[in-house]
Amino acid sequence: MLTRILTGLVGIPIVVWLLHSGGMLFNAAVFVLAAIGWLEFYNMAKNKGYNVFYFSSGIMTLVLVGSLMYLDDSIYTLYSLPLFLVVTIIAILLEGLHKHCKGNLVENVGLSVMAVLYIGILFFHFGLLRQLPFKPVVLGSFVLEGGECFFWLIMLGTWASDTFAYFVGCAVGKRKLCPNVSPNKSVEGAVAGFIGCLAVMVYLGVQVLDMAVLQAAALGLCVAVFAPLGDLVESILKRSFGVKDSGKIFPGHGGVLDRCDSLLFAIPLGYYVLVFSVLLTRTH
Repeated sequence: MLTRILTGLVGIPIVVWLLHSGGMLFNAAVFVLAAIGWLEFYNMAKNKGYNVFYFSSGIMTLVLVGSLMYLDDSIYTLYSLPLFLVVTIIAILLEGLHKHCKGNLVENVGLSVMAVLYIGILFFHFGLLRQLPFKPVVLGSFVLEGGECFFWLIMLGTWASDTFAYFVGCAVGKRKLCPNVSPNKSVEGAVAGFIGCLAVMVYLGVQVLDMAVLQAAALGLCVAVFAPLGDLVESILKRSFGVKDSGKIFPGHGGVLDRCDSLLFAIPLGYYVLVFSVLLTRTH
């Protein structure tokens, strides 16, 4: 427990600084997280005898996330992302063809594609969310960019979900949620996490960020549902690969995928809720 607390005391100020700085510094941090996350995925698969392709999967993941430092979101969301996916999938299949004699062809190709989608595409949206061109928010003497505010809102909602679920689950949790995937999670905790996340996000969204109630509720519902599902997906991945943690880079907390599992679902989906809600507002 002491190790977890010390890691948090060191890590939280760094996260605040990087998120507030934004720009190339923030995108470089996302690039590092994605690189470590991909390596964790590679090592977990290797633990079961599978081979996630370095060239087509690893390099293309880094190319995608690294490009955030040079290109804006409009280019990718309209044109380049579909092209990137086509090139990546063909490259993975061709590398699989080249390595077909080494066995586990279908599994290796499937895991290589999954690594790009699960790590590359989802981490890519961290940068897209941070650079959303929404109006700045003034909090006392601080001026926060719009993308920074919504990134914080989704992170706080995710943390609220985890916190409410943990404490209520420990106090009154009796019915197991998914015993074969995560035996410590309870139905009572999941319900508390859902309500706590939704309440926190609607309150902060409306009162602090001046969001419309429906927009804040839609974003809150998205995070309340999908943040815990991201946690469960990463848990089943670890069970499938026969490992306890995805890595050890954060003492007491595990690896990058362990720390970002909920955010990997919440941030990309939250990004699209925000974008589409703005588009719908403009068309009415």
